[in-house]
Amino acid sequence: MDKIQELKAKFEPLTIEDIKQIKDNLISHNIPLFRVDNKDGSLKEFPTEQLSLIVENPKYSSMILYTPKNFSLFIKEFKEMSSIQTNNNEKTSNGFKTPKEAEKEMSKRIAEISKMTYKEKVGILETYNKELKEVKLDEKDVMSKNAAQQIVDVGNDMGLIAKVTMFESMQKIKEEKITKDQAKIENQEITETTTELVSTIVNMLSVNTETQKVFTELKNFSDGGVMSHCNRVFVSYVNFLAFYNNLIKRRHLVPTVRSKFKETYKKYYEKIVDDNANNYRIYGGLASVEDCIDKGIKSIEAEEMYLYSVGALLHDIGKVKDLDYFEGEAGRDYERIKKHLFNSYKLVSQTSEYPLEVILTVALHHEYYGLGYGPYIDLYKLKAQKYNNSFHISRIMSYDAKSIDDCEAFAYFPAKMLEIIDVYDALIDPARKYRGGKIFTPEEALNIIKEDFIEKHVKLDPILYDVFVEFLSNAVEKDLMYAKL
Repeated sequence: MDKIQELKAKFEPLTIEDIKQIKDNLISHNIPLFRVDNKDGSLKEFPTEQLSLIVENPKYSSMILYTPKNFSLFIKEFKEMSSIQTNNNEKTSNGFKTPKEAEKEMSKRIAEISKMTYKEKVGILETYNKELKEVKLDEKDVMSKNAAQQIVDVGNDMGLIAKVTMFESMQKIKEEKITKDQAKIENQEITETTTELVSTIVNMLSVNTETQKVFTELKNFSDGGVMSHCNRVFVSYVNFLAFYNNLIKRRHLVPTVRSKFKETYKKYYEKIVDDNANNYRIYGGLASVEDCIDKGIKSIEAEEMYLYSVGALLHDIGKVKDLDYFEGEAGRDYERIKKHLFNSYKLVSQTSEYPLEVILTVALHHEYYGLGYGPYIDLYKLKAQKYNNSFHISRIMSYDAKSIDDCEAFAYFPAKMLEIIDVYDALIDPARKYRGGKIFTPEEALNIIKEDFIEKHVKLDPILYDVFVEFLSNAVEKDLMYAKL
Protein backbone atom coordinates (compact mmCIF):
# COMPACT_ATOMS: atom_id res chain seq x y z
CA MET A 1 0.00 0.00 0.00
CA ASP A 2 1.55 3.35 -1.02
CA LYS A 3 1.42 6.43 1.19
CA ILE A 4 -1.55 8.01 -0.62
CA GLN A 5 -3.64 4.86 -0.22
CA GLU A 6 -2.61 4.60 3.41
CA LEU A 7 -3.73 8.17 4.01
CA LYS A 8 -7.12 7.46 2.47
CA ALA A 9 -7.49 4.26 4.49
CA LYS A 10 -6.63 5.69 7.91
CA PHE A 11 -7.15 9.45 7.71
CA GLU A 12 -9.84 11.91 6.72
CA PRO A 13 -8.69 14.96 4.71
CA LEU A 14 -9.72 18.46 5.74
CA THR A 15 -9.52 21.36 3.31
CA ILE A 16 -9.00 24.95 4.42
CA GLU A 17 -12.70 25.57 3.78
CA ASP A 18 -13.56 22.64 6.07
CA ILE A 19 -11.23 24.01 8.72
CA LYS A 20 -12.71 27.51 8.51
CA GLN A 21 -16.13 26.04 9.16
CA ILE A 22 -15.18 24.03 12.25
CA LYS A 23 -11.92 25.65 13.45
CA ASP A 24 -13.20 26.51 16.93
CA ASN A 25 -14.41 22.95 17.48
CA LEU A 26 -11.10 21.48 16.36
CA ILE A 27 -9.24 23.72 18.80
CA SER A 28 -11.58 23.40 21.80
CA HIS A 29 -11.76 19.61 21.52
CA ASN A 30 -8.07 19.15 20.74
CA ILE A 31 -8.71 17.02 17.65
CA PRO A 32 -5.37 15.56 16.41
CA LEU A 33 -4.32 17.00 13.04
CA PHE A 34 -1.48 16.08 10.68
CA ARG A 35 0.14 17.48 7.55
CA VAL A 36 2.19 15.74 4.87
CA ASP A 37 5.88 16.61 4.93
CA ASN A 38 6.87 17.73 1.43
CA LYS A 39 10.38 16.32 1.81
CA ASP A 40 9.76 12.68 2.69
CA GLY A 41 5.96 12.34 2.48
CA SER A 42 5.66 11.41 6.16
CA LEU A 43 2.91 12.72 8.43
CA LYS A 44 3.83 15.48 10.85
CA GLU A 45 1.64 16.61 13.72
CA PHE A 46 0.02 20.00 13.15
CA PRO A 47 -0.65 22.08 16.31
CA THR A 48 -4.31 23.13 16.52
CA GLU A 49 -3.31 26.50 17.96
CA GLN A 50 -1.82 27.36 14.54
CA LEU A 51 -5.11 26.87 12.68
CA SER A 52 -6.00 30.57 12.94
CA LEU A 53 -2.75 31.43 11.14
CA ILE A 54 -3.35 29.25 8.09
CA VAL A 55 -7.07 29.88 7.54
CA GLU A 56 -6.51 33.63 7.15
CA ASN A 57 -3.43 33.35 4.94
CA PRO A 58 -4.13 32.92 1.17
CA LYS A 59 -0.75 31.23 0.86
CA TYR A 60 -2.22 28.12 2.54
CA SER A 61 -5.54 28.06 0.64
CA SER A 62 -4.75 24.74 -1.02
CA MET A 63 -3.31 23.09 2.10
CA ILE A 64 -4.79 19.78 3.23
CA LEU A 65 -4.69 18.53 6.84
CA TYR A 66 -5.59 15.04 8.00
CA THR A 67 -7.27 13.61 11.07
CA PRO A 68 -7.55 9.90 12.04
CA LYS A 69 -10.72 8.30 10.75
CA ASN A 70 -11.88 7.39 14.26
CA PHE A 71 -12.60 11.13 14.60
CA SER A 72 -14.86 11.14 11.52
CA LEU A 73 -18.03 11.14 13.63
CA PHE A 74 -16.85 14.22 15.50
CA ILE A 75 -15.91 16.03 12.27
CA LYS A 76 -19.31 15.20 10.80
CA GLU A 77 -21.09 16.52 13.87
CA PHE A 78 -19.00 19.69 13.97
CA LYS A 79 -19.97 20.39 10.34
CA GLU A 80 -23.63 19.67 11.00
CA MET A 81 -23.72 21.95 14.03
CA SER A 82 -21.89 24.68 12.14
CA SER A 83 -24.43 24.42 9.35
CA ILE A 84 -27.31 24.72 11.84
CA GLN A 85 -25.73 27.75 13.45
CA THR A 86 -25.25 29.38 10.04
CA ASN A 87 -28.83 28.72 8.94
CA ASN A 88 -30.41 29.72 12.25
CA ASN A 89 -27.90 32.44 13.04
CA GLU A 90 -27.62 31.13 16.59
CA LYS A 91 -25.22 29.16 18.74
CA THR A 92 -25.94 25.49 19.17
CA SER A 93 -23.90 23.32 21.51
CA ASN A 94 -22.71 19.97 20.24
CA GLY A 95 -22.75 16.80 22.32
CA PHE A 96 -19.02 16.16 22.48
CA LYS A 97 -17.41 17.63 25.60
CA THR A 98 -13.78 18.14 26.52
CA PRO A 99 -12.56 16.78 29.88
CA LYS A 100 -12.66 20.31 31.35
CA GLU A 101 -16.21 20.83 30.09
CA ALA A 102 -17.19 17.43 31.48
CA GLU A 103 -15.59 18.21 34.84
CA LYS A 104 -17.42 21.53 35.06
CA GLU A 105 -20.75 19.93 34.15
CA MET A 106 -20.18 17.07 36.58
CA SER A 107 -19.24 19.42 39.43
CA LYS A 108 -22.44 21.38 38.83
CA ARG A 109 -24.54 18.21 38.92
CA ILE A 110 -22.76 16.95 42.06
CA ALA A 111 -23.57 20.26 43.76
CA GLU A 112 -27.24 19.85 42.77
CA ILE A 113 -27.41 16.26 44.02
CA SER A 114 -25.67 17.21 47.27
CA LYS A 115 -28.54 19.59 48.07
CA MET A 116 -31.17 16.88 47.54
CA THR A 117 -32.79 14.94 50.34
CA TYR A 118 -32.35 11.17 50.43
CA LYS A 119 -35.95 10.69 49.32
CA GLU A 120 -35.46 13.03 46.37
CA LYS A 121 -32.47 10.99 45.17
CA VAL A 122 -34.44 7.75 45.48
CA GLY A 123 -37.34 9.39 43.63
CA ILE A 124 -35.07 10.33 40.70
CA LEU A 125 -33.84 6.74 40.38
CA GLU A 126 -37.41 5.40 40.55
CA THR A 127 -38.50 7.87 37.84
CA TYR A 128 -35.61 6.81 35.59
CA ASN A 129 -36.57 3.16 36.08
CA LYS A 130 -40.20 3.83 35.17
CA GLU A 131 -39.23 5.83 32.06
CA LEU A 132 -36.78 3.17 30.79
CA LYS A 133 -39.35 0.42 31.26
CA GLU A 134 -41.65 2.34 28.91
CA VAL A 135 -39.04 2.52 26.13
CA LYS A 136 -40.09 0.45 23.12
CA LEU A 137 -37.73 -1.32 20.72
CA ASP A 138 -38.61 -1.77 17.07
CA GLU A 139 -39.97 -4.98 15.56
CA LYS A 140 -36.42 -6.37 15.25
CA ASP A 141 -35.59 -5.55 18.90
CA VAL A 142 -33.19 -2.84 17.73
CA MET A 143 -32.60 0.09 20.06
CA SER A 144 -32.94 3.61 18.71
CA LYS A 145 -30.24 6.23 19.18
CA ASN A 146 -32.63 8.21 21.41
CA ALA A 147 -33.10 5.19 23.69
CA ALA A 148 -29.35 4.66 23.82
CA GLN A 149 -28.85 8.32 24.70
CA GLN A 150 -31.45 7.98 27.44
CA ILE A 151 -29.50 5.06 28.94
CA VAL A 152 -26.29 7.10 28.77
CA ASP A 153 -27.92 10.03 30.61
CA VAL A 154 -29.48 7.76 33.22
CA GLY A 155 -26.21 5.89 33.75
CA ASN A 156 -24.28 9.11 34.30
CA ASP A 157 -26.77 10.44 36.83
CA MET A 158 -27.16 7.10 38.58
CA GLY A 159 -23.39 6.93 39.05
CA LEU A 160 -23.25 10.47 40.41
CA ILE A 161 -26.11 9.85 42.86
CA ALA A 162 -24.33 6.74 44.12
CA LYS A 163 -21.06 8.66 44.39
CA VAL A 164 -22.52 11.59 46.32
CA THR A 165 -24.46 9.33 48.68
CA MET A 166 -21.47 7.12 49.44
CA PHE A 167 -19.10 10.04 49.98
CA GLU A 168 -21.60 11.74 52.30
CA SER A 169 -21.89 8.54 54.32
CA MET A 170 -18.12 8.06 54.46
CA GLN A 171 -17.74 11.60 55.78
CA LYS A 172 -20.28 10.89 58.53
CA ILE A 173 -18.38 7.72 59.44
CA LYS A 174 -15.10 9.65 59.68
CA GLU A 175 -16.76 12.26 61.89
CA GLU A 176 -18.18 9.40 64.01
CA LYS A 177 -21.72 10.61 63.46
CA ILE A 178 -22.75 7.13 62.31
CA THR A 179 -21.21 3.67 62.23
CA LYS A 180 -20.56 1.64 59.07
CA ASP A 181 -23.52 -0.59 59.89
CA GLN A 182 -25.77 2.45 60.29
CA ALA A 183 -24.56 3.82 56.95
CA LYS A 184 -25.47 0.57 55.24
CA ILE A 185 -28.96 0.63 56.74
CA GLU A 186 -29.45 4.31 55.85
CA ASN A 187 -28.45 3.69 52.21
CA GLN A 188 -30.41 0.48 51.73
CA GLU A 189 -33.16 2.10 49.66
CA ILE A 190 -30.71 3.67 47.19
CA THR A 191 -28.78 0.38 47.01
CA GLU A 192 -31.97 -1.50 46.12
CA THR A 193 -33.25 1.16 43.70
CA THR A 194 -29.90 1.35 41.90
CA THR A 195 -29.87 -2.44 41.52
CA GLU A 196 -33.43 -2.38 40.13
CA LEU A 197 -32.50 0.35 37.65
CA VAL A 198 -29.38 -1.53 36.52
CA SER A 199 -31.54 -4.65 36.09
CA THR A 200 -33.87 -2.72 33.79
CA ILE A 201 -30.94 -1.52 31.67
CA VAL A 202 -29.47 -5.05 31.55
CA ASN A 203 -32.80 -6.40 30.33
CA MET A 204 -33.00 -3.71 27.64
CA LEU A 205 -29.47 -4.32 26.38
CA SER A 206 -29.66 -8.11 26.49
CA VAL A 207 -32.52 -8.37 24.01
CA ASN A 208 -30.28 -7.79 20.99
CA THR A 209 -26.56 -8.64 20.96
CA GLU A 210 -25.87 -5.88 18.42
CA THR A 211 -26.90 -3.10 20.81
CA GLN A 212 -23.28 -1.98 21.21
CA LYS A 213 -23.32 -0.61 17.64
CA VAL A 214 -25.82 2.07 18.65
CA PHE A 215 -23.64 3.32 21.49
CA THR A 216 -20.48 3.56 19.37
CA GLU A 217 -22.31 6.12 17.24
CA LEU A 218 -23.08 8.50 20.12
CA LYS A 219 -20.84 11.54 19.78
CA ASN A 220 -21.16 12.63 23.41
CA PHE A 221 -20.39 9.18 24.79
CA SER A 222 -16.76 10.20 25.29
CA ASP A 223 -15.54 13.31 27.05
CA GLY A 224 -12.51 12.03 28.95
CA GLY A 225 -14.28 12.35 32.30
CA VAL A 226 -14.38 9.59 34.89
CA MET A 227 -18.17 9.23 34.96
CA SER A 228 -18.27 9.09 31.18
CA HIS A 229 -15.65 6.32 31.29
CA CYS A 230 -17.56 4.44 34.02
CA ASN A 231 -20.77 4.70 32.03
CA ARG A 232 -19.18 3.55 28.76
CA VAL A 233 -17.55 0.61 30.54
CA PHE A 234 -20.87 -0.24 32.20
CA VAL A 235 -22.82 -0.26 28.92
CA SER A 236 -20.09 -2.16 27.04
CA TYR A 237 -19.81 -4.62 29.92
CA VAL A 238 -23.53 -5.45 29.84
CA ASN A 239 -23.39 -5.87 26.07
CA PHE A 240 -20.29 -8.05 26.39
CA LEU A 241 -22.00 -10.29 28.96
CA ALA A 242 -25.06 -10.61 26.71
CA PHE A 243 -22.86 -11.46 23.71
CA TYR A 244 -20.94 -14.03 25.75
CA ASN A 245 -24.18 -15.69 26.85
CA ASN A 246 -25.43 -15.70 23.27
CA LEU A 247 -22.32 -17.56 22.07
CA ILE A 248 -22.98 -20.23 24.69
CA LYS A 249 -26.68 -20.37 23.83
CA ARG A 250 -25.78 -20.98 20.19
CA ARG A 251 -23.52 -23.82 21.42
CA HIS A 252 -20.59 -22.15 19.75
CA LEU A 253 -18.25 -21.09 22.53
CA VAL A 254 -17.88 -24.13 24.80
CA PRO A 255 -16.82 -26.68 22.13
CA THR A 256 -14.54 -24.10 20.50
CA VAL A 257 -12.69 -23.39 23.75
CA ARG A 258 -12.40 -27.06 24.61
CA SER A 259 -11.01 -27.97 21.21
CA LYS A 260 -8.47 -25.10 21.30
CA PHE A 261 -7.49 -25.37 24.94
CA LYS A 262 -4.32 -27.47 24.78
CA GLU A 263 -2.98 -25.88 21.62
CA THR A 264 -3.94 -22.23 22.26
CA TYR A 265 -4.78 -21.47 25.88
CA LYS A 266 -3.02 -23.94 28.16
CA LYS A 267 0.39 -22.23 27.91
CA TYR A 268 -1.04 -18.95 29.21
CA TYR A 269 -2.55 -20.53 32.31
CA GLU A 270 0.68 -22.41 32.97
CA LYS A 271 2.50 -19.08 32.73
CA ILE A 272 0.10 -17.60 35.31
CA VAL A 273 1.07 -20.37 37.72
CA ASP A 274 4.80 -19.92 37.03
CA ASP A 275 4.76 -16.11 37.21
CA ASN A 276 3.06 -16.18 40.61
CA ALA A 277 5.06 -19.03 42.17
CA ASN A 278 6.87 -16.68 44.57
CA ASN A 279 3.70 -15.11 45.96
CA TYR A 280 0.91 -17.67 45.56
CA ARG A 281 0.64 -21.47 45.64
CA ILE A 282 -1.62 -22.34 42.69
CA TYR A 283 -2.50 -25.89 41.70
CA GLY A 284 -0.72 -26.64 38.44
CA GLY A 285 -2.63 -29.62 37.02
CA LEU A 286 -4.12 -27.76 34.06
CA ALA A 287 -5.10 -30.50 31.63
CA SER A 288 -8.45 -29.01 30.61
CA VAL A 289 -10.38 -25.77 30.67
CA GLU A 290 -12.34 -27.09 33.68
CA ASP A 291 -9.05 -27.39 35.59
CA CYS A 292 -8.50 -23.66 35.04
CA ILE A 293 -12.03 -22.32 35.34
CA ASP A 294 -14.35 -23.69 37.99
CA LYS A 295 -17.29 -25.34 36.13
CA GLY A 296 -15.62 -24.53 32.82
CA ILE A 297 -17.22 -22.11 30.38
CA LYS A 298 -20.85 -21.57 31.38
CA SER A 299 -23.61 -19.04 30.84
CA ILE A 300 -24.32 -16.25 33.32
CA GLU A 301 -27.70 -16.27 35.05
CA ALA A 302 -29.85 -13.13 34.99
CA GLU A 303 -29.43 -12.40 38.72
CA GLU A 304 -25.66 -12.71 38.37
CA MET A 305 -25.68 -10.35 35.40
CA TYR A 306 -27.53 -7.72 37.44
CA LEU A 307 -25.00 -7.85 40.29
CA TYR A 308 -21.94 -7.97 38.03
CA SER A 309 -23.31 -4.99 36.10
CA VAL A 310 -23.82 -2.94 39.27
CA GLY A 311 -20.15 -3.65 40.00
CA ALA A 312 -19.21 -2.42 36.53
CA LEU A 313 -21.20 0.79 37.02
CA LEU A 314 -19.48 1.51 40.36
CA HIS A 315 -16.02 0.17 39.50
CA ASP A 316 -14.24 3.56 39.51
CA ILE A 317 -16.52 5.44 41.87
CA GLY A 318 -13.58 6.25 44.14
CA LYS A 319 -11.80 7.97 41.24
CA VAL A 320 -14.43 10.60 40.49
CA LYS A 321 -12.28 13.49 41.72
CA ASP A 322 -9.17 12.24 39.91
CA LEU A 323 -10.21 13.21 36.41
CA ASP A 324 -6.68 13.77 35.12
CA TYR A 325 -4.52 11.16 36.79
CA PHE A 326 -3.55 9.76 33.40
CA GLU A 327 -2.90 13.23 32.04
CA GLY A 328 -0.85 14.85 34.82
CA GLU A 329 2.28 16.73 33.85
CA ALA A 330 4.38 14.40 36.00
CA GLY A 331 3.09 11.35 34.14
CA ARG A 332 1.46 8.28 35.66
CA ASP A 333 1.45 8.38 39.46
CA TYR A 334 1.21 4.67 40.21
CA GLU A 335 0.44 5.10 43.91
CA ARG A 336 -2.37 7.52 43.08
CA ILE A 337 -3.71 5.10 40.49
CA LYS A 338 -3.72 2.26 43.03
CA LYS A 339 -5.48 4.44 45.56
CA HIS A 340 -8.60 4.87 43.42
CA LEU A 341 -9.36 1.15 43.52
CA PHE A 342 -9.14 0.92 47.30
CA ASN A 343 -11.25 4.08 47.57
CA SER A 344 -13.92 2.48 45.36
CA TYR A 345 -13.71 -0.79 47.31
CA LYS A 346 -14.02 1.02 50.65
CA LEU A 347 -16.97 3.14 49.52
CA VAL A 348 -18.97 0.22 48.17
CA SER A 349 -18.19 -2.19 51.02
CA GLN A 350 -18.48 0.21 53.98
CA THR A 351 -21.39 2.47 53.06
CA SER A 352 -23.83 0.07 51.37
CA GLU A 353 -25.20 -3.43 51.63
CA TYR A 354 -24.31 -4.53 48.12
CA PRO A 355 -23.76 -8.30 47.90
CA LEU A 356 -20.27 -9.80 47.75
CA GLU A 357 -20.61 -10.19 43.96
CA VAL A 358 -20.79 -6.41 43.52
CA ILE A 359 -18.02 -5.69 46.02
CA LEU A 360 -15.55 -8.16 44.48
CA THR A 361 -16.28 -7.00 40.93
CA VAL A 362 -15.32 -3.49 42.06
CA ALA A 363 -12.37 -4.63 44.18
CA LEU A 364 -10.65 -7.01 41.76
CA HIS A 365 -10.78 -5.29 38.36
CA HIS A 366 -7.07 -4.41 38.50
CA GLU A 367 -5.67 -7.66 39.89
CA TYR A 368 -4.29 -8.70 36.47
CA TYR A 369 -3.61 -12.31 37.51
CA GLY A 370 -1.31 -11.30 40.36
CA LEU A 371 0.56 -8.66 38.36
CA GLY A 372 -1.70 -5.73 39.26
CA TYR A 373 -3.02 -4.44 42.57
CA GLY A 374 -5.99 -4.97 44.82
CA PRO A 375 -7.10 -6.64 48.04
CA TYR A 376 -6.79 -10.28 46.91
CA ILE A 377 -3.22 -10.62 48.17
CA ASP A 378 -4.39 -9.54 51.64
CA LEU A 379 -7.09 -12.22 51.61
CA TYR A 380 -4.50 -14.77 50.54
CA LYS A 381 -2.04 -13.80 53.29
CA LEU A 382 -4.75 -14.21 55.92
CA LYS A 383 -5.61 -17.65 54.56
CA ALA A 384 -1.94 -18.68 54.38
CA GLN A 385 -1.39 -17.55 57.96
CA LYS A 386 -4.45 -19.44 59.16
CA TYR A 387 -3.40 -22.72 57.53
CA ASN A 388 0.35 -22.25 58.00
CA ASN A 389 0.90 -22.28 54.20
CA SER A 390 -0.49 -25.82 53.92
CA PHE A 391 -3.12 -25.02 51.27
CA HIS A 392 -3.04 -24.10 47.58
CA ILE A 393 -5.37 -22.20 45.25
CA SER A 394 -7.25 -24.90 43.36
CA ARG A 395 -8.50 -22.97 40.31
CA ILE A 396 -7.30 -20.10 38.16
CA MET A 397 -10.77 -18.54 37.87
CA SER A 398 -14.22 -18.94 39.41
CA TYR A 399 -17.74 -17.56 38.95
CA ASP A 400 -18.41 -17.92 42.68
CA ALA A 401 -17.73 -14.88 44.89
CA LYS A 402 -17.33 -16.98 48.04
CA SER A 403 -14.62 -19.07 46.34
CA ILE A 404 -12.67 -15.88 45.76
CA ASP A 405 -13.24 -14.64 49.30
CA ASP A 406 -11.93 -17.99 50.57
CA CYS A 407 -8.99 -17.94 48.09
CA GLU A 408 -10.11 -21.21 46.50
CA ALA A 409 -9.69 -19.52 43.09
CA PHE A 410 -7.19 -16.92 41.89
CA ALA A 411 -9.43 -14.65 39.79
CA TYR A 412 -13.10 -13.66 39.71
CA PHE A 413 -14.84 -14.15 36.36
CA PRO A 414 -16.87 -10.87 36.24
CA ALA A 415 -13.81 -8.86 37.29
CA LYS A 416 -11.73 -10.48 34.52
CA MET A 417 -14.39 -9.46 31.98
CA LEU A 418 -14.37 -5.95 33.43
CA GLU A 419 -10.57 -5.69 33.15
CA ILE A 420 -10.71 -6.21 29.39
CA ILE A 421 -13.41 -3.58 28.83
CA ASP A 422 -11.62 -1.15 31.15
CA VAL A 423 -8.23 -1.44 29.41
CA TYR A 424 -9.74 -1.30 25.92
CA ASP A 425 -11.79 1.80 26.74
CA ALA A 426 -8.70 3.61 28.04
CA LEU A 427 -6.90 2.91 24.76
CA ILE A 428 -9.59 4.00 22.29
CA ASP A 429 -11.10 6.98 24.11
CA PRO A 430 -10.36 9.93 21.78
CA ALA A 431 -10.74 12.44 24.61
CA ARG A 432 -8.24 10.72 26.87
CA LYS A 433 -4.51 11.34 26.58
CA TYR A 434 -3.24 7.82 27.05
CA ARG A 435 0.26 6.58 26.18
CA GLY A 436 1.68 9.92 25.20
CA GLY A 437 -1.50 11.34 23.73
CA LYS A 438 -1.81 8.80 20.91
CA ILE A 439 -5.29 7.73 19.83
CA PHE A 440 -5.66 4.07 18.92
CA THR A 441 -8.02 2.42 16.47
CA PRO A 442 -9.83 -0.75 17.63
CA GLU A 443 -7.28 -2.86 15.72
CA GLU A 444 -4.32 -1.06 17.31
CA ALA A 445 -5.86 -1.28 20.79
CA LEU A 446 -6.42 -5.02 20.44
CA ASN A 447 -2.86 -5.55 19.27
CA ILE A 448 -1.52 -3.59 22.27
CA ILE A 449 -3.68 -5.65 24.61
CA LYS A 450 -2.58 -8.88 22.95
CA GLU A 451 1.11 -7.98 23.12
CA ASP A 452 1.35 -6.21 26.49
CA PHE A 453 -1.41 -7.84 28.52
CA ILE A 454 -1.28 -11.44 27.27
CA GLU A 455 1.91 -12.31 25.39
CA LYS A 456 4.52 -10.43 27.46
CA HIS A 457 2.66 -10.83 30.75
CA VAL A 458 -0.60 -12.71 31.25
CA LYS A 459 -2.67 -10.01 32.90
CA LEU A 460 -5.98 -10.44 31.07
CA ASP A 461 -7.70 -13.75 30.54
CA PRO A 462 -6.80 -15.28 27.13
CA ILE A 463 -10.16 -17.01 26.59
CA LEU A 464 -12.17 -13.92 27.48
CA TYR A 465 -9.87 -11.83 25.29
CA ASP A 466 -10.78 -13.95 22.26
CA VAL A 467 -14.48 -13.66 23.10
CA PHE A 468 -14.02 -9.90 23.35
CA VAL A 469 -12.37 -9.75 19.91
CA GLU A 470 -15.37 -11.53 18.46
CA PHE A 471 -17.73 -9.22 20.37
CA LEU A 472 -15.92 -6.15 19.10
CA SER A 473 -15.93 -7.44 15.54
CA ASN A 474 -19.69 -7.83 15.84
CA ALA A 475 -20.06 -4.37 17.40
CA VAL A 476 -18.02 -2.20 15.05
CA GLU A 477 -18.81 -4.11 11.86
CA LYS A 478 -15.16 -4.70 11.03
CA ASP A 479 -13.16 -7.84 10.58
CA LEU A 480 -10.98 -7.79 13.68
CA MET A 481 -10.76 -11.55 13.99
CA TYR A 482 -7.08 -11.63 13.01
CA ALA A 483 -6.34 -10.28 16.48
CA LYS A 484 -7.54 -13.47 18.15
CA LEU A 485 -4.97 -15.68 19.81
